[in-house]
Amino acid sequence: LGGLGGLGGRGGSAGEAQRTVVRVGGAGVPRAPVRAHIASAGALVGAGCRGCSTGPPAPHAPDAPDAFLQDLPPVPDAVLDTLRKLEQEGADLRAQIRVSNSLHRKRNDLLLGSLKDAEAERRKLHEQMQQLTRDFHVLAEALQSENLGSRDRVQRKGIEGQGGQSRMAYRPTHEYSMKQPTHVCELSHQSLAEMAMLGNHCSRRERLLREVMCVDGVSWGQAHDVINSFDQFNERYYWLETFPYRLGITIAFLSGVASIALVFWRPVAVWYGEQVAGEELPEGVADISELSVNQVGTWTWSWMEPVLGTASFVLLCCQFLRGQAVKMNMRSYSEQLLHWRADRLCAAFPRYDQSMLRAWGKHMPKCGLHFFPTYERSTRQKGPHS
Repeated sequence: LGGLGGLGGRGGSAGEAQRTVVRVGGAGVPRAPVRAHIASAGALVGAGCRGCSTGPPAPHAPDAPDAFLQDLPPVPDAVLDTLRKLEQEGADLRAQIRVSNSLHRKRNDLLLGSLKDAEAERRKLHEQMQQLTRDFHVLAEALQSENLGSRDRVQRKGIEGQGGQSRMAYRPTHEYSMKQPTHVCELSHQSLAEMAMLGNHCSRRERLLREVMCVDGVSWGQAHDVINSFDQFNERYYWLETFPYRLGITIAFLSGVASIALVFWRPVAVWYGEQVAGEELPEGVADISELSVNQVGTWTWSWMEPVLGTASFVLLCCQFLRGQAVKMNMRSYSEQLLHWRADRLCAAFPRYDQSMLRAWGKHMPKCGLHFFPTYERSTRQKGPHS
């Protein structure tokens, strides 16, 4: 034990100079910790038993520590167990440190990635905010340009006060006049929809043009070719559909001229009175030429009054009948005819919006004094007058 104590006292300094590995119980342990523990244990044992030792201390051999260690007596098992436990605790601590470092690195990487994503999102939001700001300014300028009290106008000279004369005090500027729409195609969707609901055919035509552009994927000019095919299909039975109107116009015109001739024109009046009505000339009149125009009318009115009166009463009854039908929201012949045309057009072209197609189809082409219609396909891209 005294030699072990001396070993502890002397072997400590020798072990600090060299770090080698000594196999203890089959486990590799660094020499420095082993020597430190051996030195501590030896110092304690040597201090207690130094008085009992009678022999001289072993000579110190600093140049041969391995040979010196080989001459040591066997180390107790308790010391070896302590060394193993200490080594195991050190290994566990190192493993925990490695795991902790790995977790810290992962957390740092995650935080760094989150910061990068947050920075990218912040830049994106900043760009969107700038774009919204620009759009807001553009919208505000557009609203101000359409507002009656915010228009950029020029004040006329010589106008004073704020009375009724001030209404004529301002005139539009040249820049504002250049923004005025010159064709129905320059109007917005909302304006076209509102005007179409009020029955404006030009707006309905423009809405149908844009519907064709959307469905067929064609340009505005190419959409007119499709509209022309619609018009050609819709006007196939035009002359048959408008025949009652043409017949009524002809009969009304001829009846009006004939009624005047039968009442006041001498040749027709005397022929109709003698051949049809069976009337003779008034007493004391040998020839119809002796009567004036008013006298001829007085003479013919005796048999023309029942005819003209009855015809007028029939027309009055027809007008009253139509008025009551309109109050009951019944369709007249004209409205029913337009519905037939719209239904036929929608059945032939089902791929387009039916409401727009029906609104456009419920329209009769304009007709001149020559009784010939002006079809929309003849107006080309200019379209009918608004």
